[in-house]
Amino acid sequence: MPPKDIIANMKTMYGIQIMYSKAHQALHYALSPTYGTHEETFKLLPSFGYVLEQPNPGTITDLQCADDGKFLYFFMSLGASVRGFRRCMRPIIAVDGTHLKGRFRGTMFVATAQDGNEQVYPIAFGYDDSENNLSWELFLDCLKCALSHIDDLVFTSDRHASIEAGISKVFPYATHTTCCWHFAENVKKRFHRKDVAAIIDKAARAYTEFKYNRYMGELRNLHKNAFDYVEAAGPYKWSRVHYP
Repeated sequence: MPPKDIIANMKTMYGIQIMYSKAHQALHYALSPTYGTHEETFKLLPSFGYVLEQPNPGTITDLQCADDGKFLYFFMSLGASVRGFRRCMRPIIAVDGTHLKGRFRGTMFVATAQDGNEQVYPIAFGYDDSENNLSWELFLDCLKCALSHIDDLVFTSDRHASIEAGISKVFPYATHTTCCWHFAENVKKRFHRKDVAAIIDKAARAYTEFKYNRYMGELRNLHKNAFDYVEAAGPYKWSRVHYP
């Protein structure tokens, strides 16, 4: 039952009007006997990692804590996911981080691939307090331990500087490319032009240099500053036809 339904029921059944925050707290209080609290869940992480590894060969978990025992970082990669990626997937890994909105905030790191049916295939998950150079380096170090060496490995991500620094340090032999969707969205926000982003997306997905040049010519005529910005970013990082 979501908080808004709790508010409606309290109004209907008891004639009491409560705030959303009160309903939200009541919901967590009611669920805690069944699911436990956040604090209790963090305490179970060592046991969770151990039990997860026992029946799943190749599974890797890594838990790091401060000197006082406070949680710092957690990594998890299932052995079945790693074996499936190495045997059946193209060696292309998308990495990204998403900010969590729970009580303890933090950032979840994910590494995924795309299977033959163009579905998202999970490889690894990590959790840290923020998205910075050290957190990405920790996540990528653990990912390297899980995957071992893979020839012609390619990473794709947004243009976050910490991701680029981490990949160049941990996977120096891999190629790092820019996700064309993220790149087009960044340009749209920078220049406040949806039509510019649409042209960049077409140029990024073009299979021939002729079509790429045609779209870039349209972009130059439409918005010279956006064209210069895109060219400076390096077409070999985001353009299919120029990708080495």
